[in-house]
Order: sequence, then structure tokens, then C-alpha cells
Amino acid sequence: MYPLIVNKVTFPLQEFVKRKPTYEYLRALEQSQWLTPAELHELQLRRLTEQLDYSYREVPYYHRLFDQIGLRAAQIHSLVDFGRLPHLDKSLIRIYAADLQPKTKLPGTQKMSTGGSTGTPATVYVDRERAAFTDAVRMRAHRWFGVDTGVREIALWGSPIELGRQNVLRNIRDRFVNSCFLAAFNMGEKQLGEYAAFIERYRPAKMYGYASAFYLLAEYLKDKNWRAPSELKVIFATAEPLYDFQRRLVEKVFNCAVAMEYGARDAGLLANECPNGGFHIPAEGILIEIDAPDSTGLGEIVVTNLYSKAMPIIRYRTGDVGRLLGGACSCGRGLPRLESVEGRRTDFLVTPSGRMVHALSVIYPLRESPSVKCFQVIQETIHRIVVRIVPNGALPPNEAQALSQKLQSAVGAGVEITIDCVSQIPVAASGKHRYVISEVADQAIQGLSAPNLL
Repeated sequence: MYPLIVNKVTFPLQEFVKRKPTYEYLRALEQSQWLTPAELHELQLRRLTEQLDYSYREVPYYHRLFDQIGLRAAQIHSLVDFGRLPHLDKSLIRIYAADLQPKTKLPGTQKMSTGGSTGTPATVYVDRERAAFTDAVRMRAHRWFGVDTGVREIALWGSPIELGRQNVLRNIRDRFVNSCFLAAFNMGEKQLGEYAAFIERYRPAKMYGYASAFYLLAEYLKDKNWRAPSELKVIFATAEPLYDFQRRLVEKVFNCAVAMEYGARDAGLLANECPNGGFHIPAEGILIEIDAPDSTGLGEIVVTNLYSKAMPIIRYRTGDVGRLLGGACSCGRGLPRLESVEGRRTDFLVTPSGRMVHALSVIYPLRESPSVKCFQVIQETIHRIVVRIVPNGALPPNEAQALSQKLQSAVGAGVEITIDCVSQIPVAASGKHRYVISEVADQAIQGLSAPNLL
């Protein structure tokens, strides 16, 4: 379908039928991104007061909580006042799911399950306003790269559960909005070749999906003299950290810009990268704090979604680790910025001395070895790390020893490193590939933060 028809007729009609104020929000966001930081902060504080007042009146959980700590929305004049509220986390959502919903049910509310990558999944409830704000923020960020709603898009995405929902009506809907879905959870060599051929035929203007899936596709294509469609302007990488080595290869193979999107099903769409490299927070509806930051400002990302009424998300621990960045972006927007999102707490390794080791410290030596085709690092205990390697042919004994020494150097003494050669490393059900999984980091990092009051 012609992009202009999708942009001006089909997609607006879809949002009208769903009774979502997406375009109303988009028009406002196009204006507010140019406000000064002080003006945005004032807007944010006003919306925060409204959200807290609503939560006290309508949501039993927050009514009890506010009474318990003796706080009212009208008393919150700064983030210092706001900091008196205890954190929300996934376990509390599971325990108090019913009490976290408003007494007056909102029409069009949908249930959404979190991925559960760090434990048991939780269910959140998303109303039309929150869904519309999320869509409007994404549409604004895509416009930054000159790709508006309606241009041809490929989504490299999805888990088997999500694929089961891809019924006839959904496929028809995707055709009407020029969007095409490719499954990311089963990307063998045959599938990669078919995807490359499809991209050449379909000629998208933008692609959207898992960072690791695009990197895997780029690795497959880099030596095949493949030419990306000239229409392709940008790839939006989401759902996982985008490492520098991944970005460089994807940009080279696909000959287009690569931009990060940072979001979470439970918390919302939290940041988008602009063409100048600024990782902007949509402060009009998202408030981000960094909990228990270290000397460099690195700490856990805590989110308040100012558009979440069907289940208020207030001071929610995401489990992700990152830092804020001060100063203005060269793009001229007043939106605050994240400097980085380093990954989930479970992407860090913990040494016996208590030192936190970033995933990249073990990713780089493994990635740079010509004998290693694919790998995954699993920290089972403080004192034991297992490295699964899919070798290119037989792994030479001296190479295994060299890799073990490099990894030992990264994590220090007192950690046993076992290298296990395997024929394949299955991806998660969602389609993501996690390079590093620590089964002890989550507890270690959470110990740095103050406990909840509930």
C-alpha cells in the first residue's frame, strides 16, 4: 500500500477505531521536545502530581501506601519529596496485582506479560492512554530519521508465544500498515539466507527488532557481497544492549543508520536515540531515576510512567543498570538523556571480592577469537563460571587455555572457569541471544539498594 495512504488514512483510522489518542499525543510531543529542560521538568512535575493524586484516589495499593507514610500528591514539590515513596518491583506486582488496579475500570485495558528473563513473569495492565503515548513517542523518534508511519517496515521480532497470536486478522492488519514480521527465534543458516533475499525484494525503509538478531544477520551477510536496499534508511535496535562491535557491523553491512530504542513491557518506552547520538528520555510521560549510583553515576534504572492508569507504574525497579547524562544534546532538543544502558543486572559478573564485572570484559576476548563461532557465559555461583563455545571446527587445546587465561584475568582469582564445547547454543524463547547470564548478580546488586517499605 502507498505510504501516504497508510500515513494519512489507514493508520489514523486504526487508532480512531481503537479510540486511542495517538495523533493528539504525537502533535503535542512534536512541540514539547523543543521545550527547555526547565520547562520540561515543570511539565513532568505537574503530570507526576496528577498521576499520584489519581493513584491515591483510585488504586487501593497506593491509597494504603500514601496513608502509611503520611504523604499526599500536593506535598510533592520536588524529586526529593517524591523519593519518600518506596519502590515498586516485579514481585510486588505479582503479590498485589488486584490492588494495583483502579476501582473504576478503564475501557480498552489490555493485559501484558513481562518477559520474565530474570525470574517469574509478571502481568501488567495497559490502558489506551499509555498505549497511545508509547506509540506516539516511537513515531516521533522514527520521524527524527525521516521515516514516518506508513513507509515499508520489517520487524525482526517475536517469540513462539507471540507468533501464535499472528492470526489472519493480524496479518491483514500488517499489510494495511506496510509492516512485515520476520521471526527472530529460529535463525539458522537457511533462514538467514531466506531473510536476506526477502529484504532485497521487500525493500524496506526501516527495520526494527532485536539487536542480536540484526547482528547475527549481518555476520551471515558480511562476506557474501550482499547489497542492502537503497531505500533502507535506519535500523532501530531494541530489547537488548547494542554493543559497539554490533553497531559497527550492522551499519557497515546494511549501509544505514542504527539507532537504539530502550523500553520494557512493564515500564513503557523509556528512551530513543536521535541522529546526533543523544539517547533521549520522553520526559513528557516518563520519569527516570538512578538508584544507588556508584562514583560514576551507574546504578539501577527506576521508572515512573506518568501515563499508566490501568496499573500505575511508580518508582519501578527495572532491573536494568545505566546512568544519566547531563548537558544539552547537539540536536537542540530539551529532552533529558541516558548516557548508557549497560544491560540487566544479570548481565554483570560478580567476583568473590564483590567487584562487578561488565559483560563486555568477557565478551571481547571470546568474540575476537577466530576459533569461536558462538558463545555464552554463565556464572552459576560466585566461584564458578561456565563458558559454552560453538567452535569453528575443533578448538585447539592451546586456544582453550589462552581463552581461559584471558577470562581469568577479567574476573580475577577465586573463580573456576570451565570451557564447554557444544554443537549449538539455543536462543531464548523470545528470540534473544544473551551473551552473559549471571545467576548471582541480581541479588548482589539489589543488596546495594535500600529495601522496600512494604
